[in-house]
Amino acid sequence: MKKTFLLLALVFLLFLTSCFQTSMSQSLVSSNPHSNSTNTGDSASNLSINEVKYPVVYEIFIRSFYDSDGDGVGDINGVSQKVDYLRKLGIDAVWFMPFNEAVSYHGYDITDYYNVEKDYGTMEDLENMIQVLHENGIRVIMDLVINHTSDEHPWFKDAVENTTSSPYWDYYIMSLEDHSGQDHWHWKINSKGQKVWYFGLFGYNMPDLNHDSQKVREEVKKIVDFWISKGVDGFRIDAAKHIYGWSWDDGIQESAEYFEWFRDYVLSKKPDAILVGEVFSGNTYDLSLYPIPVFNFALMYSIRNYPEGQDGMIENNWVEESFLFLENHDLHRFFSHLQEHYKKFSESDYEFIKKRAALWYFLIFTLKGSPVIYYGGEIGTRGFKWHGPVYDEPVREPMQWYASGTGEGQTFWTKEVYKNAGIIFGNAHVDGCIYDDPYDGFSVEEQENDPKSLLNFIRFILNFRKDHDAILNGDQTIFRDWKNLIAFYRESPDEKLLVVLNPDPVWQNSFTFEENMTMILEFDFENFTWNESNASFSAGESFTVDPMKAYIFKK
Repeated sequence: MKKTFLLLALVFLLFLTSCFQTSMSQSLVSSNPHSNSTNTGDSASNLSINEVKYPVVYEIFIRSFYDSDGDGVGDINGVSQKVDYLRKLGIDAVWFMPFNEAVSYHGYDITDYYNVEKDYGTMEDLENMIQVLHENGIRVIMDLVINHTSDEHPWFKDAVENTTSSPYWDYYIMSLEDHSGQDHWHWKINSKGQKVWYFGLFGYNMPDLNHDSQKVREEVKKIVDFWISKGVDGFRIDAAKHIYGWSWDDGIQESAEYFEWFRDYVLSKKPDAILVGEVFSGNTYDLSLYPIPVFNFALMYSIRNYPEGQDGMIENNWVEESFLFLENHDLHRFFSHLQEHYKKFSESDYEFIKKRAALWYFLIFTLKGSPVIYYGGEIGTRGFKWHGPVYDEPVREPMQWYASGTGEGQTFWTKEVYKNAGIIFGNAHVDGCIYDDPYDGFSVEEQENDPKSLLNFIRFILNFRKDHDAILNGDQTIFRDWKNLIAFYRESPDEKLLVVLNPDPVWQNSFTFEENMTMILEFDFENFTWNESNASFSAGESFTVDPMKAYIFKK
């Protein structure tokens, strides 16, 4: 009898554990990808209170993040060693730029889909890192590069050498006919003297895969299966806009349709998988075509173009279930973009730029959707994309952990790159950073104990976010969408919030409460302060929103 009782108790305990683990998962696939309304009505009533429908995602370039073995190159074990930092920051998931074996430093020209970049470590290191992140409540999103491979990939080399007799000939868009004068077509000569033509939108060294080939689709399934078996929680699909098409803005409809079968397959293997596509377009129609969430480039461009606000900024740039961001590895760093916009580059101007950056982070952290932080964005890391003698290395520079620019774990892989390119700008020859100098305020160490640092602001708002189901899982309804007054409701079954922001530096505005509400947070970006509150307001009462102020009210 006692054994039976103990067995039943054990079964019940396992059931509770399973329920809890399930409640921590989330599915971010839009149920209505063609909707462009911000009042969705897709209630969170079926979600556990612990479930995060819109997780905060942190993008990491492993090479630049943290170095565990002293060679100056960030690595997988380095990420494991900084898990406490990630947890304290308040993120829910990490999106890793490619960690497959590749030719280029950035990893977007893969040579082996089933192995780990040797600069970063081993498969064992990766499996351990995933386990460590999971143990700390952080999910793992893999950058999946399936639009193209490297021209050094064994599939491609075999196809060039053996042409139509190669089992990989149909893996690519290849031809023995002359394609001279046609954009994005390239050629190679094999050992038999044959000129083999192939299509590569991103250049001769990145031949496009042929997704009309059933063999390629089966290979994509194998890749997905392999990495899910390793513990990966989802995929960021690189170049999702270009699966089909012969130019930069061609084939978008067909590319979107491709992701219907892809979505269905991934979810059949992992129902709570996180999926997000890179559709590099500021057109909300293009973005809304996709049956998976996408990065909201439209809203990002609007914020960058109008950093003091714009009428209709939210409504005119909304994409349902999208991932919200201010910068990524392909763009000028947001802090630098603001410096360029305002022509403010001196140390005395940094506070001005910091306040403006924090204001827009506040917006993307409270809107409906998954906000994304590009590593270092939380400390105001700077960087402009160059067009020679280097290209995108300056927006992928080492994460700055220390005030001096040196210390245990600090990466410096760019130092050699800049030296070889003859760049002496900034601190390039010392710690490999063009845009960061020692003791300039842009490091984790310098901002850690500063209550008015950008880092501590972001930590505060992200951890506030975790306590409010309306933001984590709720619907959204726009209340005001003016240049100097953005206001929207976030609502879940158990909570209703009103978020209010005035990004204008000069003009105030006002609104009238529609119902009784209590102010719970007040942000003064001009003085860079934030305070909890319990001030009450009645329906019909008018409220003035001064420039550079934000508030959160609760019903």
